[in-house]
Amino acid sequence: MNTESKVLSLLKEARIYWKQGLLQEALQQYMQVEKILHSRKMSRRKKALLEKVAGNIEMVDQELNAFLESKEIPEVSEKARELMRTMFSLDDPEVKGSSLMGEAIALAGFGQYEPSMKAFERLLDFNHLRMDAAKKILVYTLEFRGEAEAVSKVRQWESDNRFSMEDRNYLVKYLQELLKNSKTIENQALLEATEPESEVKDNDVMDINAVRLTLPGDQAADDKVRLDVTFQHGITLNIVVPRDKPEIARAFRTGDTIKDVRFLSPAANLSGIVYVLLSRIIDFGAQRGDTSINLKIIAIN
Repeated sequence: MNTESKVLSLLKEARIYWKQGLLQEALQQYMQVEKILHSRKMSRRKKALLEKVAGNIEMVDQELNAFLESKEIPEVSEKARELMRTMFSLDDPEVKGSSLMGEAIALAGFGQYEPSMKAFERLLDFNHLRMDAAKKILVYTLEFRGEAEAVSKVRQWESDNRFSMEDRNYLVKYLQELLKNSKTIENQALLEATEPESEVKDNDVMDINAVRLTLPGDQAADDKVRLDVTFQHGITLNIVVPRDKPEIARAFRTGDTIKDVRFLSPAANLSGIVYVLLSRIIDFGAQRGDTSINLKIIAIN
């Protein structure tokens, strides 16, 4: 793919991401275009495009900052924390989860990992206690079950709409710090999903309009779901799953490999394998609540 085609493709992706409300992704695409333009000899046309891209970066950045500043970050006072540590009765519904937090911490302190995890999981339904509970889940899972299971917890939350994008990013960094401070030398690598190399080159892929696949857990072999492709950049496809189809969105977890996928195009229908690069709930704009999914084509049969 030549430079001009790549720039046009990146700009198209950026516009779609922006429209979907995926502001960070849009910003990354525009910044990549800016980097490419700066690395090439400047013509009048390129300078004009660079100015336009710079303007878009500024607008997206402003929207992103406004969105982040509008979000309230729940805080729990030290007095409330002390209450959580000492209150173990679950009889009072007015406690709003604090007693459950106390019980969960107590159970973990006595080495009762499974019961404590069940209590912490219930706490994820409480907005004001969710992040505190998630952090404790990571701490105790790392202590009792090890690094691999702690990383697995974070990846499960990628498709949990109770957590915002900022929440998930924070928890990844929090776990990275926990791993960095632990005694195991190689544990940091567990957070980095191994992205498989593709057998297909960008230029070898025809235009794909939709994909058809069987969702994990479906019993009937012919019970396949068709999903339209929002945009395509070589071997990378983007699809958007509506908010009213969470069972489909949950089937695409970041880092998963999905086999027996049908690629539908005007020229031919082929099958192959895809890797889930990203599965993220859109939390801004007209498609808020929908799930944006990026797929990488690994092989085509």
